[in-house]
Amino acid sequence: MNIRVLPELESRDAWLAFIRREQPYCLVEDPPCLVDFQTSFLQLTLFNSDHRDAERYTLGSRSAMQPAWELIKGCGWSLRRLAEGLGQLDFSSNVRDNELLRGHTDLSVRKRFVNEPRLLPPSSTGLLQPLKQLPQQWSCETLCQLLANEQWRDWRNEGAEPVSPRALLLELQQNLPLWQVARRNERLYLRKEGLPVVSFIPDPVQPSPRLAEAEL
Repeated sequence: MNIRVLPELESRDAWLAFIRREQPYCLVEDPPCLVDFQTSFLQLTLFNSDHRDAERYTLGSRSAMQPAWELIKGCGWSLRRLAEGLGQLDFSSNVRDNELLRGHTDLSVRKRFVNEPRLLPPSSTGLLQPLKQLPQQWSCETLCQLLANEQWRDWRNEGAEPVSPRALLLELQQNLPLWQVARRNERLYLRKEGLPVVSFIPDPVQPSPRLAEAEL
């Protein structure tokens, strides 16, 4: 499965496009989270900037997806607003006393902390150092370094569905055993379960340095 990365989910049209995907499952950059709506339950995994374990909320009903859908609608189709409301829930008392859940009588809410090494937020790409030279043999680590720092050129989608470099990076980090890499002349070809996905030319040029925050 190719994990799509969306900048946000802040409108009705964006949610409808998401839910109509064959697999409504994606990473969102703002707020940084994993959204999974493949069943009647909406599952949100919210990443913390201080590297604490991610918080996973499961919302919905066993019988239908409508209760979760109504909650999204009640938040003005804003994932940010929904995430903020979930962060304010007090699970030590009756969570239904919170304004976010009032009127949603058919909705159940569960929260747990998850610590999964392969569960990575979209911002994790910034932790990988650029390659200084091309390796003799490619590994998951060197491929991820190259993709995270955009050290490639002539990107070509070889499969039926376009795949972005960031989506490919996350796929490699989470589903590595499914992938194969081959080199033909100067190009790298990546396949998933034997099917072609993308090809590109590695280019070890150093990325532009990021601006450091000035201390005022």
